[in-house]
Parts: sequence; C-alpha cells; structure tokens
Amino acid sequence: MSYLKSIGVAGSLLLCSVALAEDPAPPRWQKILGPSEGHVPPAFALRDVVWRKDFAAALKQAKATSKPLLVTWRCLPCEQCAEFDEEILEGSERLDPLLHQFITVRLTNADLLDERYFPYRTHQDLDLSWWAYFLSPDGDLYGVFGGKDEVSENTRISEAAFVNNLRRILDHHYDPRRPQWKIDLPTGHASPTSAVPSESNAYRLLKAKQPWLNKPHEQYGSCIHCHQVADMLINESLEAGDFDVKQLTGRWPLPENVGILLDRDDGLLVSKVTAGSPAQAAGVQPGDRLGMAGGVRLFGQADFRGVLHRAGYGDDTIALAWKRGDQILAGNLEVKPGWRETNSSWRKSVYDGVYGPTMGFFPLRGPAAGKGKGLSIRPFMGPQAAKKPVFATGLRPGMEIVAIDGMTKDLPTRELITWFRLNHTAGDVVTYRIRDGRKFRFTLPERE
Repeated sequence: MSYLKSIGVAGSLLLCSVALAEDPAPPRWQKILGPSEGHVPPAFALRDVVWRKDFAAALKQAKATSKPLLVTWRCLPCEQCAEFDEEILEGSERLDPLLHQFITVRLTNADLLDERYFPYRTHQDLDLSWWAYFLSPDGDLYGVFGGKDEVSENTRISEAAFVNNLRRILDHHYDPRRPQWKIDLPTGHASPTSAVPSESNAYRLLKAKQPWLNKPHEQYGSCIHCHQVADMLINESLEAGDFDVKQLTGRWPLPENVGILLDRDDGLLVSKVTAGSPAQAAGVQPGDRLGMAGGVRLFGQADFRGVLHRAGYGDDTIALAWKRGDQILAGNLEVKPGWRETNSSWRKSVYDGVYGPTMGFFPLRGPAAGKGKGLSIRPFMGPQAAKKPVFATGLRPGMEIVAIDGMTKDLPTRELITWFRLNHTAGDVVTYRIRDGRKFRFTLPERE
C-alpha cells in the first residue's frame, strides 16, 4: 500500500495481542542485534568538521574512503531546531571524533531531496526544519534522525541521543556481515532515477495555488521548505481524490502511541510501558532496549517512529525485537484503528497547510482568553477588512467571538486553527456568536 493511500481511517485507541514475552528473536536477528564483529577505526578530532554542500561530490568521496555519509537538512528561515542545528555545527569533544568518521553534508534546500537517496515520502518528517539521513558509501539508507512533538524538539532529540545514533551507525557500517544481511534500504528504492520535489506534478499543483512559493527569502534566497514538500504531497492526494483528514492527525506516531516511553538521550532504552498497551501485550518491559521493528534495524527513536509512520491506520501487526540483558527477544505490536492519533497542531502543514478552510479571518486572542471563561477571540481581517467575505456578514474586527458552532473551549491559537480546519470544509455554514449574543452565519469559501 502506498504512503499516501495508507494514511486514512481512525477510531478509538487500542489494543491487545497475545503476549510473546519470552520468545527469542529469529536467528537472523539474533546475529544482527548481537555484538558487532566490526572494527571502527579510531578517529581524532585534529581539525574542524567539514560540512560539504555538494552531495554528489560527497558521495564520490564516501565511495573512495569507504566512510558512511551523514546528510543533514536544515530550513534556515525556520527557527524550529535552530539551537540543535547550531550544536551540531559547533561540535563538541564527544561529537567531533564521531563526526570525523563520516562524510558530513549539510543541505539547506528541500528541492535537493533526490528520492534515489532520500525517500522523503516515507522516511522524513517534513514538518521538521532539521533532519538527518545516514547512508552507506553506495547511497543505501541506514537510518534517520530527528524529532519533535507538541511540546518541542527538545523532548525528542539531544546531543547525547545523536552521539548514540552515530555510534550505532558506525558499528553497523563496519560489521563485515552487513552486506549479507540486506537490511539497508537500497538506493533507488523510492525512485530509480533522479527525482526532486520541483520536478514533480505535486510541485506544479502547489505552485498554481501558491504562486509565491519560490519568492526569495530576504536573507537566505530562494528555496523550497520541507513543510512545503509536505503540502505538495497532501495537495497531490487531494487532487487524486484519495485524501482523508486522518492523514493530518496520524503522521509520525510517538512511541507512546503503542505504549512505549523511550529515554530521550539513549534513543532506544525503554523507560516505561503503558499498562494494557500493544507493547505490554507483546512482552516489552522497562529496561529493554529496542533493536528491530517492522524488519528495520533501529539506531534511534526516529527509526522506530518511522516504522510506526509506515504502518497501517487500521488493524496492523508490527514485528518487534529488543534486548534484555544478554537476551534478544521478539514479539508483535498488535494495533487497532485510531492508534496513531496525536496532537498535530504544531505542524506547519496542519495549522497553515493546503488542506481545510480558514475562518475568514485570523483569530487573535480576546480579552477573556486564558482566564477560564471559555473561548475569547477577536477576528483580524487585515488592512482591507471590508473586502473580506466574512465582513459582509456583519462581523467586525473589534468584536469578541465566544462560540464557533457551539464550540466554546479556550484553545491556543494553533490548536484552534487546527480544530477548525480538520472539522470544516468549503461550503459549510459556520455560526460565530459574539459576547452580546449576536450571531453571524458565514459560508466558508474555497481556500483563499
């Protein structure tokens, strides 16, 4: 099933499977997850880490040196993950010796996402402004790194987590048995020929609706942002007629969605298992360390989330293997419809994306907002308010809206916008009630 078509359906959470608590992992995974037989060459940080800008040249250098590649993606205008990006660029005593073991590349334009090497449709959270791919010298994909939730990126990634990821990748890369395992995603899996976002039909569709797409940023010049690539994929699905609103609420599920809380800095160490969850039913316990999911070797939390991301929206079975001391155990995560749902209001492609109508104005916080008195917003209509369709209803910028179709909950701005877009479509008639009791009915137009 394709990524876009697999994103549908949801219902109520949970769960349960037959416990497989003490089942050993298959012999193949016993070897893969056992001690590495490789030798990682010593590295000495005697010079600054070189961050290359030419991926093709870096790939040639990786082949010549037999080193793995680390390719980071950074959307420069976006503030999200800026602090972490700076940490990686500046390096540290524990980071630099590891980074020197890689051919390091830093790219800042999502239009360079060549699907031969970077399967962004299935392996990248496109709402993040920082992401990393680990590749073999031949361009095969080892794993990814990055993360965020409704709180911040700091709850999902750290320098310590990145260091652990780097070490695990190096152990895997230098294990002489690796080629025979055939677990790395081969180059060209997503596209056998060069394919970047701007050459796709999705880009043409999006640019027709957003002609300012490539308007140069005053500081960083012209580029395609990762969240715009997410918009392209959603728009492509809308045009194809196979879009489901649940596509926006279940992307990149958290480990907690299957009952696993992972230690942020370790990346794979299980800190807690939720009672009654798929993880508990599978036999996972606190103190275990994840090693495989869905036939994919895990190097950090992002790899596990990626497997969850590519799983089904309804009933599904996800194979899992983990270490418990010297044992390597296995079980299945049995998930039910609705298991993927999480707070998506932080996502740029959700609160400000191509799907869903606007309210006809931007909701500013009203005088009673945050005071426990329910919804309180004031409509901002810009400098030419009278030209806004919603103005014709009688609604005015200075009025305080206290209910939208009977919804009176005081939500943060992004959560309110997200709620509105996910629960309304063009043509719906929305009723705005203001503090004095007056109501204004507005027919939602197509997206402006």
